[in-house]
Amino acid sequence: MITVLVAAYQGEKYLEEQLDSILNQTVTDIQVLISDDGSTDGTWELARQYAAKFPGRVHCMRHPRAEEVSGLEPSDAESPAAEKLNPAAANFFWLLSRAEGDYIMLSDQDDVWREDKAERMMFHMRKAEKKWGADTPILLFSDAKVVDRELQEIAPSFLKYQHINPSRTSLNEILVENPVTGGAVMFNAALLPYVSKAPRQCMMHDWWIALAASCFGHVQCVKEPLYSYRQHGSNTLGAKRTGSLEDMRERMKRGEQVREQYERMFTQASCFLEQFGRQLTKQQREALRAYLSLPCQRLRGRMKTVRRYHFYKSSRIQTAAMCFTIPRR
Repeated sequence: MITVLVAAYQGEKYLEEQLDSILNQTVTDIQVLISDDGSTDGTWELARQYAAKFPGRVHCMRHPRAEEVSGLEPSDAESPAAEKLNPAAANFFWLLSRAEGDYIMLSDQDDVWREDKAERMMFHMRKAEKKWGADTPILLFSDAKVVDRELQEIAPSFLKYQHINPSRTSLNEILVENPVTGGAVMFNAALLPYVSKAPRQCMMHDWWIALAASCFGHVQCVKEPLYSYRQHGSNTLGAKRTGSLEDMRERMKRGEQVREQYERMFTQASCFLEQFGRQLTKQQREALRAYLSLPCQRLRGRMKTVRRYHFYKSSRIQTAAMCFTIPRR
């Protein structure tokens, strides 16, 4: 059984098209679990209609307050020390805490799946499980086609559009740059125990899942565009052309925004070490601590640490920019 998790919010405009693409897959052993995060449009009503139309295959629920997802009491959530998850990430973690099935796939509400997406992902998953064992946590992520709101193609490859190197799947590499997009994901039941508990803070759910899979199992890319990633003004996170020199210059201008992003990345690494420290290998703990030391180092020491631990981004320009722009503590 494949369980598809759909975190929805204000998605009335595109959700129906996406649900149809999931339910019309060439693989039929699929159930869909939808969580609505308090939408005020017709999202909840649409989800209920699908649950009524496809009983046993589609289930819908309302997502509770985000602080409950993190296991915080309301008083704790109001504390300055309590860091809140991105609402979309919180919604997905809540779904993950309730997910059951042999395989889990994540779905953004505004994408459209190719009719054989689940079939192709299962083909590669079976190969991976034959190689590493079904009891080993395995995370697969596919490529996608980037399209506009009318599904007209912008770019044939999401990975190339964002200058993402899909072979960068080690812990050290994922710490500095996430190659995994949530809507591209399938993972097996062996990974679920590691990702069903929401962290105190993370960049996004897909980044956290990729970190867990890199530590406790394997991460592998399926280099096929198996869905259409819809780019529009309402995306929680949109596809942007990155990695160029122009992009790096633009990032240098956005000093405060870049600073905040790095702070969140280091907080994510700290939370990961805090949550999984005892389960990690000595080498993994060492890598996390080395990464967390980067803000405390001067440029020369920082570059030395990056080289030693292979904290490389997808391009030399991006790696150099990281060394220069990490805020000093």
